[in-house]
Amino acid sequence: MSLMDQSQIIKILPKGLITIPKRFRQSLGLEENGLARVKQNAGRLIVEPVRTLPYPVRSYTDAEIDEFLELDNKESQELKKKGLL
Repeated sequence: MSLMDQSQIIKILPKGLITIPKRFRQSLGLEENGLARVKQNAGRLIVEPVRTLPYPVRSYTDAEIDEFLELDNKESQELKKKGLL
């Protein structure tokens, strides 16, 4: 796709609404009612699709992470002593 094919002039509607052209939505996988991230960078707006997981993700506390890292370190040392790591 040439640079000319990658741009299109659109109208900014009241309240800042814009329509992303269909070919851009399709090529980026932007779906109706989907999420997108908008960033400002060097005088430009960047719109990126946001992918979400279809299942809940567990959050870990700092203490749980510390416990995991300690256990991982201990197991790594034991494997090194046995020559397996």
